[in-house]
Amino acid sequence: MNPTAARTILAVGALLLGWCVGSFVNVLIYRLPRGRSVVVPGSHCFCCGTLLAARDNIPLLSYLLAGRRCRYCGVALSGQYLWVEALTGVLFVAIFWRWDLTLTTLTYWVAAAALVAGTGTDLRYKIIPDGLNITVLVAALLGAWAGGRWPLLAGDGLPPLVWSVAGAVLGWLIFEAIVRLSRWWLGQEGMGGGDVLLAAGVGALFGPTAQFGAFFLLSIFAGVLIGGGLMALGRVSRRDPIPFGPFLVAGTLAVMLWPEIGDWVARLYGLGG
Repeated sequence: MNPTAARTILAVGALLLGWCVGSFVNVLIYRLPRGRSVVVPGSHCFCCGTLLAARDNIPLLSYLLAGRRCRYCGVALSGQYLWVEALTGVLFVAIFWRWDLTLTTLTYWVAAAALVAGTGTDLRYKIIPDGLNITVLVAALLGAWAGGRWPLLAGDGLPPLVWSVAGAVLGWLIFEAIVRLSRWWLGQEGMGGGDVLLAAGVGALFGPTAQFGAFFLLSIFAGVLIGGGLMALGRVSRRDPIPFGPFLVAGTLAVMLWPEIGDWVARLYGLGG
């Protein structure tokens, strides 16, 4: 088979897999903050409690064909279901296209699903459940342990797992310092404990590298730009909590897909060739 055709078929498979995983991500977003099991009961309407049939669980299509309403009680369904499934599918394809069908891809798929779920819970409930952040951390450590030469963890000849652990520690220390400094200087925490644990997971993904530096700068820049814009428009005040998790996720995904950003940042600050 033509290599391009084979890759295209695999990309379609990645898209379908991403849609299915995105459906489960919606379950995580809805149930984890409530402390409910993500396994039982099965998928059901949050309003009438009716268990959903197989035809009600087809990613994207079931939502659209039902007119964005529950088929049983008619309650309107949140657009979150659509964008989460669509976004997860797109991310799975993009990660596959960047890294091919490798251990890196599998690790990033797991991390991306947890990151999308964390974005959803942070936007909706202003919390990122520890289980999601631990998933990112464990996926990164397992990938580094099993992967031989981890593409973004090739530092100074150290084993990838050591490099990954060092990145996790670095991420935790930097963001814990930000929390403590903001508490001392502003009288309130600049971000939550979930953000700190998420930064540790991202550090484990990228290691103490220029890529982690790029993630940090992109996240802070996005937070300042969007947060400042919301304050300028009067949408939030300085004392209103703004979920920072989505900015961390955006920075992570950007570096996942374009690790060259880290090299550009290194050159910008005179740290590379």
